[in-house]
Amino acid sequence: MEPKGTERYALIYSATKGRISALFHINPTPRILLFFIAVLIKLLASALSAIGFVWSNSALLLTGTVIWLIWFVILFLIAAPQTDRLLQNKMHWLKPAALTIFTVLIVLGLILLIILTSYGLGVFKVDRLGEKQEQLVTAFENVFAYNDATALCHQATENLIEGGNPYANANVVSAMQQFDGSYDKTTPLQEGRFAEIFPYPTTQALEQIWLEALETPEQVPPELESQLGYPAGCFLLPAPFVLMGIEDIRIVYLILILPVLAYATYKIPVNMRLLFIGAVLVSLEIWNSVAAGETGSLYFPFLLLAWILPKRHLWLSALFMGIAVATKQVSWFLVPFYLVLIFRMMGKRKTLSVMAIVAAVFFIANSPFIIADPGLWLTSMMSPMTDNLFPLGVGIVTFVTGSVLDIQSSLIFGAMEVIIGIVAIIWYFRNCIRYPHAGPLLAVLPLFFAWRSLWPYFFYFDIVILAAVLIDEYGSKSSKQLAPVSVVMNKNK
Repeated sequence: MEPKGTERYALIYSATKGRISALFHINPTPRILLFFIAVLIKLLASALSAIGFVWSNSALLLTGTVIWLIWFVILFLIAAPQTDRLLQNKMHWLKPAALTIFTVLIVLGLILLIILTSYGLGVFKVDRLGEKQEQLVTAFENVFAYNDATALCHQATENLIEGGNPYANANVVSAMQQFDGSYDKTTPLQEGRFAEIFPYPTTQALEQIWLEALETPEQVPPELESQLGYPAGCFLLPAPFVLMGIEDIRIVYLILILPVLAYATYKIPVNMRLLFIGAVLVSLEIWNSVAAGETGSLYFPFLLLAWILPKRHLWLSALFMGIAVATKQVSWFLVPFYLVLIFRMMGKRKTLSVMAIVAAVFFIANSPFIIADPGLWLTSMMSPMTDNLFPLGVGIVTFVTGSVLDIQSSLIFGAMEVIIGIVAIIWYFRNCIRYPHAGPLLAVLPLFFAWRSLWPYFFYFDIVILAAVLIDEYGSKSSKQLAPVSVVMNKNK
């Protein structure tokens, strides 16, 4: 008799666990196993933060923030070479925990993929839901659709192809109309009718503004962010693919990400490749962000290449870092740590050369638009920092968005962000030899203290760290484990 319901899923789980258990017999180390725990921690933190935001629930928001902090700690342990020695006697529970997490996430991912591809998001609709449940279902339905940033980048790409200035022709209303975006994925400004609202406009208020905007799309209301606030790479990179007929920019993201992940896998020691592939597969936030059109998907592959290549192909590494810097501002936070790593590995002269390459790539990509209208370009670039944005995110700002603290100025958070960033750079300069791959983690740590500490800021850096650790600290041409990169760096000093 064919099993039904929960029995069927139990059989799927059991069979899957049996088939993949061999994966964890391929010489895993404590740091690699910790990664799978970190993935679960991050998914839990993201879920609690998202539900807390939708429900305006302070307890969930703050709990999510605490769990995010735990994720930072675990990611630092993954980056620290000493962790393998410190946790070697914990393998009796680390390995089963990692195996269970991997199996559960793979099974859930497959089930969700089958449901969504077979039935669509409408399958989650249930009659007579409570108000809060209805809010969650509505929010989930809009996850896999263009947000305002993605729509503006796609619009900018088409404007470029048509010969216009993408920065001068940005219009969030027409962009969201064209690409079927939802009003709740726009960015409100504390302007106009939202000037006295704090900490965030209600869904009803946003919808009202949006319905009015649709009546006259050419006139963007002051309450909505409409500037293209990214460097030129955000539309230059997708342009060739759009010219070839690709109509969904998310396909472009996937085309760029998959070969880079394949290359990183190739550079990883043979006995570690399956573990890395497994880690990538269960990093659901990467695939969710691609499906949701998060613009971070565009700079992620170049950031990954930049961080794993310096010891082998320095100039290519610098080129890819330049592309990332020319695409989105989040990558700027990694540049100081990248330069510190190059300086400690290779000295002043090569560091200056790398700086020149990164700067040249950035200005070559952006110079036509700087020359065309320097004021407009600069205003667009600075809009994420200068526009009157509402507090939002998963970091310390949840004390404000959760109505625990009544702070209505971003200055305190800006100061914390700068201080944490400076302290992180100083610490990394002093400890880079011992903790070379802590750089990406330290780069995004200041954003956790920012007025805007959005979920996607933290999505990709764990994969960057894991790939670098596997390649630099476990890899060798003879397939034997090398000394950690810190030892190699000491020899180069």
